[in-house]
Amino acid sequence: MVVVEMAGLPTRVLIFTSSAGTAHDAAADALQQWIARRLPSAQVRIESVLENASRAGGMAVSLYNWIQRRAPWLHYIYWRFCELEDVTKPGTLLVGRRYIQNLLEDYRPQLVISTYPHTNRGHFPFVKRVLRRLGQSVRCVVCCTEVDGGFGFSRNWVSGRADTFWAITPEVRHEAARRGTPAERLVTWGPLLYPAYHETPPAPLALAGRPQLVLGTGGNGANNHVALLEALLPLSAWLDVRVLCGKRDRVREEIQHWARAHPELAVEPMGFLGPEQMVELYRTAWALVARPGARTATEALVLGCPLIFNVMGGTMPQEQLARRYFRARQLESVIKRPADLVPVLQAWRADPQVYQQLRARMHQERLQSNQEQILSGLLHV
Repeated sequence: MVVVEMAGLPTRVLIFTSSAGTAHDAAADALQQWIARRLPSAQVRIESVLENASRAGGMAVSLYNWIQRRAPWLHYIYWRFCELEDVTKPGTLLVGRRYIQNLLEDYRPQLVISTYPHTNRGHFPFVKRVLRRLGQSVRCVVCCTEVDGGFGFSRNWVSGRADTFWAITPEVRHEAARRGTPAERLVTWGPLLYPAYHETPPAPLALAGRPQLVLGTGGNGANNHVALLEALLPLSAWLDVRVLCGKRDRVREEIQHWARAHPELAVEPMGFLGPEQMVELYRTAWALVARPGARTATEALVLGCPLIFNVMGGTMPQEQLARRYFRARQLESVIKRPADLVPVLQAWRADPQVYQQLRARMHQERLQSNQEQILSGLLHV
């Protein structure tokens, strides 16, 4: 990539995110890496603004992650409550105001990018007001991580004070337009994942060797690994399983203990993987079993890896978006209980053509983007 240094480019970039789920932090980290490549001299600061600005915000994020791990169905109640959260931000901020004001006065960003729905409304007007008092202009960009619109798409993604709304699919652009975003502020740039996802070839259409099934886990540790492994025991003669445990040693130790007790099934517990390792996993996996989160869905769509959505315990409203997007393209496979997984895999093995057609559709529907175009648009190169 050509490095560009010229007058008028932002030297201080602030990225708002939150650790509710996985997609938002990952999007912020990827943005930081790409901007550092393009503008090595620029400062790029990532701020977990809800957690850091107030105790109430931190408690709300913790509750969200607990619900995702323990009772996804409960989020139908909590999500509706969160949709009314912007009434506490009538064009400004009432919670965490002092922290964010101090942050802005100290850092003085020229570009603010939000990767989380609840850091747009209220936040952007407040950002512009504080910096205007300091005699400084600022651009505010919404980096929306969702793949579809409709029920489950948070109204808080849309801010009247955003200079740019960045959608990764036409469906999300349409949703933002329907909710009042002016056409001149809407862009469909596609996804910007970690560099390895864009610089590595997608998964091959045909895989060699024994099928490798990957059991995924969210950044907050949500998983049903043991129950799924128990269900997979009858397939041990022809299936290998890789189990993602993330940064949670307890989860990995639990899987290691289970694998020692069931040596007939080839199980490989895996700790936290970097982007390059995850890309290779997507490229070699027969399929990945995971919650229908936006980040996993986007990564699979970029690399062309089949997903099996794990909706045990119910589907959260925002998880309906990935399911809707996949269903519309005949890509959706779903399990609602551990016993559902075996018939899906057995059907693919019994009729390889059906499975190959699924891989072919994943390739046809791959999400692609021009990273140079995205960076030029963000940085006004």
